[in-house]
Amino acid sequence: MEQFMLIFHGGSDDAQQRSPEAMQANMAKWMAWIEKLEKSGKYVSGEPLLPGGKIVSGSNGSVVTDGPFTEGKEVVGGFFIIKAKDMNEAVAICKDYPDFQTGGTIQVRQVMNVNEMVGK
Repeated sequence: MEQFMLIFHGGSDDAQQRSPEAMQANMAKWMAWIEKLEKSGKYVSGEPLLPGGKIVSGSNGSVVTDGPFTEGKEVVGGFFIIKAKDMNEAVAICKDYPDFQTGGTIQVRQVMNVNEMVGK
């Protein structure tokens, strides 16, 4: 099995305007998806991300600015690490993503196995 990172972008565009009941229903969908992935042995880890942060750049990380400042659809809201046999299976796992209905997207990236690269 390979590991893949699912990077969640946007979604829940109307989160500020949703009722507590709607927010709770959406959270229940997320928890059900995580439970399904855990039971199938596909879920490794994942976390939501708080808004804001810092951007570190320049030589030796000498420039630190507030950010990222992006449009709602570009905001990275969180990530999962999952196990899948290949990219096709990783993409298929995304079909249950709770935020597709609110404009969310998922970037699927395979995690490089560094041990295989260096021959360990």
